[in-house]
Amino acid sequence: MEIVDMHWCGLKEWWNFHRFWDKPEVNLKRHLRQNPNHPFHETDDEYVFETRNGILYIGFLLFISSGFGGAVYWYQMKTFSNELFDTAFILMFLWSLRLISYNWQKRRIVLEKDGENYFFYVGGKLVYKGDIHNIYFRLRSQCSSNGSTYYRLVLNGYHVEEYEITSMTTNKPVLEQLAKRLAFRLNINYFDSEDVSIGHIVRHVNPQTFYLKPAAKRPTGRAGKRMSVTRATLEAFY
Repeated sequence: MEIVDMHWCGLKEWWNFHRFWDKPEVNLKRHLRQNPNHPFHETDDEYVFETRNGILYIGFLLFISSGFGGAVYWYQMKTFSNELFDTAFILMFLWSLRLISYNWQKRRIVLEKDGENYFFYVGGKLVYKGDIHNIYFRLRSQCSSNGSTYYRLVLNGYHVEEYEITSMTTNKPVLEQLAKRLAFRLNINYFDSEDVSIGHIVRHVNPQTFYLKPAAKRPTGRAGKRMSVTRATLEAFY
């Protein structure tokens, strides 16, 4: 029985690795089936997202390449030596240590379920506490040389490092649908790739700028309902 379980675990791990090559929207849909709040996990009063900054892995790569390259270079210094190479390897090594040390600690984003505040932590230190209207999901677009436009979903906010939830895909309708569903679950704002779009869903506006505007310029909507907005609501948000 144990042998069968070991084989099953091995096949499951291989299958999960194989799925790494799936399209971004397929991966996101699978994650949302497993956890409707992905990439957050739910507690009694909060939604919590923990990750490491991707620059950390760049630091590791730079550390390995500079260490290996420097070792090879200094091993054969009797046949070839150049001060520029000495300086380059030293600077690369020091810079890699800087990247690793700065990005080693985990980043944590906490959303209150009551829709009031969010918190951004680096390690165990609170970096910023802000109003919920200042954190959001957004589609980022990028045009390629073949004429196609690629989209990815990101989580961003005021005094928060931007995090990519998915990689690039051309299937905007599916990615947009999943992103809106996720924003609805977490009760935060969602923005389309265009600055002005009817695809925006603003659940929380800046109360100061909203109520300072004349009543005629305020966007209207039924209480308790999310609003797909145009330029008027964007002006209220900013």
